[in-house]
Amino acid sequence: MMKIISHRILIAVVCFSVLFLGCIEEENNKIEFPIDTPEEAIEYAKTDNNTKKWIEEWSELDYHIVECTVLNNQSIWTVEFKMNVSPYDFQPVYIIDMHSNGTILFRGRGI
Repeated sequence: MMKIISHRILIAVVCFSVLFLGCIEEENNKIEFPIDTPEEAIEYAKTDNNTKKWIEEWSELDYHIVECTVLNNQSIWTVEFKMNVSPYDFQPVYIIDMHSNGTILFRGRGI
C-alpha cells in the first residue's frame, strides 16, 4: 500500500514539474498568437529546433545570418534566413512557412 502511495506521489510531482516547466518556457517565448508582425514571425521561427540548428551551423563558420519575412496572405508567414555574403556561387537559405496561429506548414533548406 505504501509503495502505491509513493508511486502516485512521484507521478504527481513529475506531472507538476512538467506543467511548471512548460509555463516557464511559454513565458520566455513571449510570442502571442496570432502572429501579427514580421518581428514576431522571425522570433517564433527562431524557436524551431531545425531553424536553430541551421543558424548555428552557418554562424559557427562566421557567416552573418540575415532574416527576411513575407506575409503571403492574411495568415501565412514566410521567414527566410540566409547569409549576408556567400562565398559560393549560390546562397544557402533556410525557409519556414507558418500559419499565424503558430502551425509550421513547411520548413526546409534551399539555395
